[in-house]
Amino acid sequence: MVLLPHGDSADKVAEGLRCVSKSSRHIISAIADTEHRLYGVQFHDLTENGRKMLHNLLLNMCGLQGGFTLEKREQQCIDYIRRTVGREKIILLLISGEVDSTVCVALLHKALLQGDDSSRV
Repeated sequence: MVLLPHGDSADKVAEGLRCVSKSSRHIISAIADTEHRLYGVQFHDLTENGRKMLHNLLLNMCGLQGGFTLEKREQQCIDYIRRTVGREKIILLLISGEVDSTVCVALLHKALLQGDDSSRV
């Protein structure tokens, strides 16, 4: 699934796929290979039914479950860090200050130092 920016469109589909929906301007908006359970949808989530379309695609067609939350994902990462690193190992982390390394530092802090003397950071 790809949310395309304004103005992008497809005018033909790859071999093995078929067009299953077109917009009012005759632009391909959905493709499928039902045999292999492959689906593609182009839409804007701010449209009247955008969120419903995304929900149907992910849960009904792709078979995903709707229990994902950022809090659950954060806890999964913290648990993984604790299992992998433990509390007694030394970690050397070089950071760029970009989002990915900043999130990494925050997760390491929560996993390894939360409740401890954070002067070791």
